[in-house]
This record gives sequence, C-alpha cells and structure tokens, in this order.
Amino acid sequence: MTELSDFPFPLTKDAYAYTANLEPGGVRRETAAGAWGETITRAGPDYEQLIEERARILKQDPGRLIRDPALAPAGWDTLRYLMRRLAADYPADFEYAEAAGRARWVNHRLGTSADFTLGDPATLPCGPLEFIGRQVVEDLVLLDEREGQLYVDAGLVTFASGWSFPFVAGSTFQEIHGPVPRANAAGVFTRAEAFLLRLPPGAAYRRVNWAFQPYRVLDHSMDAAGDWMPPAARFLGEATDDDIARHVYLRVELQHLIRLETSAAVLFLIDTRFLALADLARVPAWAARLCAVLADLPDDVAEYKGLGELRPRVIDCLRRRRAAD
Repeated sequence: MTELSDFPFPLTKDAYAYTANLEPGGVRRETAAGAWGETITRAGPDYEQLIEERARILKQDPGRLIRDPALAPAGWDTLRYLMRRLAADYPADFEYAEAAGRARWVNHRLGTSADFTLGDPATLPCGPLEFIGRQVVEDLVLLDEREGQLYVDAGLVTFASGWSFPFVAGSTFQEIHGPVPRANAAGVFTRAEAFLLRLPPGAAYRRVNWAFQPYRVLDHSMDAAGDWMPPAARFLGEATDDDIARHVYLRVELQHLIRLETSAAVLFLIDTRFLALADLARVPAWAARLCAVLADLPDDVAEYKGLGELRPRVIDCLRRRRAAD
C-alpha cells in the first residue's frame, strides 16, 4: 500500500495541457490515496536496490557521469545540500556535520561513513558529485548560467527516459527541450528558463513529468535502447489484457530545481517512480482522471508520452477494472 499512499500522481485536471507546473518544493500534497512531497530527497524502502542499480549502470557505462572542472564548486554545493537534506529528512538513516572546513557523513543505510575536508577532492574516494550521486536515488544534473542561458554541463544520470545524458551534455536548456511537442510553440520552456534564472540562492521548486512504458525499466535511456527496445516491441505485439494491467507502468518523474547557494548553479534532481496500471486502478479517482486525460490527448503528445498504439488498450484496461469494482 505504501507505493500507492506516497505516489506522486501527476494529473490535477481531467484535461491535459503542457505547462511548466512549477511549485515550491518540500510542501505536502494530499492525494486520493495519501500524500507526498514533504521531503525533497527520498530514501524509501527501495533505497538500497536503487543504489545498487545505479552502481551497476555506472560500472557498465561510466559515461553517465559527466564532470566539468568549471563546475567543481557546484559539485561541492550539491554534496553539502543533499547531505544536509538527507540528514534532516531521515535522521535515523543519515548523519551530517561540519565545522571549521571539515565534515563528517554517516550513511547507516549503506553502512558507510566519511570524514573529509570541504573543497578538497583528495579527502574523498572520488569527486564530490560522484560521491553523493552514488548515495541518492535521484539523477543529478547541474545547469550553469552563461550569458543569460542555462547550460547542462555536468551530472550523474543513470535513469533517463527516452534521452541520452552524454548526448545532450553541453547543450542549452532550450535545445534539450526542443523535441517536446507543442510546449515550445506555447513558450513553456522560455518562461520556465526565465523563472529559473531568477531563482534566489537556496530556493527549491518542483514539477512532475509523466509517461508510459512496458516493464519497470529504470534505465530507459537512448544509451540502453538496445536492451529495452526489443522486449518492448515484442510486448506491444503479444500482450494480453492481463499483461497490459500488470506490465504497463505509469512512469512519473518528480523533479526538483534548486539554486545552489555558493556556486549559483541550478541543481536538477529527478526521482523516478513507477505504478502498474493494475495498482493505479485501485484508486478510482486516479483511474477516472487518467481515462479522461488520455481520451482527449493529442496524437503527437500521446506518442511522446510513450502511448502510441498502447493508448486504447490502457484506457480499456482502466475502464474494465473500474467496472469490475
């Protein structure tokens, strides 16, 4: 039941319109199944499993970690911010303290600890961005401001959906969002970037993004397309109605955007969550709203959201399960 009770169901209306949907982070939001959003970081029951999966992907493809010497201060900012947040949000699991330029970090969930000097990478087993990135479940992206634009210059991304972090690294905020249908024509990302550029140090905002996919595959990146595309194609050709219910997932990204205090870089956190249609249908209000949204979704947006030919079967699945209840 926990997966339902704290799931960040993304739809707030019965009709869909692409917006930046930015709101303050760390604010509790009630849902038909419970509530979510009180913390910016997450260390739930699946914490260790997600950390292991990140380590496996990094071992297989070290290019998912991208460093930029110019953003070294932002890496330390990211480490301090996330360690402080984890220790505040989960005091039984994490400890962080600093004094006179020295810091101590204890991760009880992984059984590790570190004493280090802030700003001195020689006192850590790896760079600060990698060190903290291997201990959080969120993907990390650092955006640097240059000449009035945000550039994606560094980060650690192992759980991307339909894009490649190594490919987009070095691109502008606007270039990265170019493929999103309808949003650019409406000026959504121009306004979003302007908002982010005005963020004061320490400010944290969030948004939710959603899509659908067969199977619970975290690394749904273009870098790993050879692994997940063939099974997905077979699924679309062979899936029964029961398969649709059990193996098609609503994939939600809870995204936080934080203006770091010292470096002034923007930290983009992406926490990926999944909910199978069979479980989603256990919340009648969610099933009804999703059916309404999907029935009205423009074809190009449906394709972008991973629906395509799945859309009628997803709607049918939800309607049948609602009728059965």
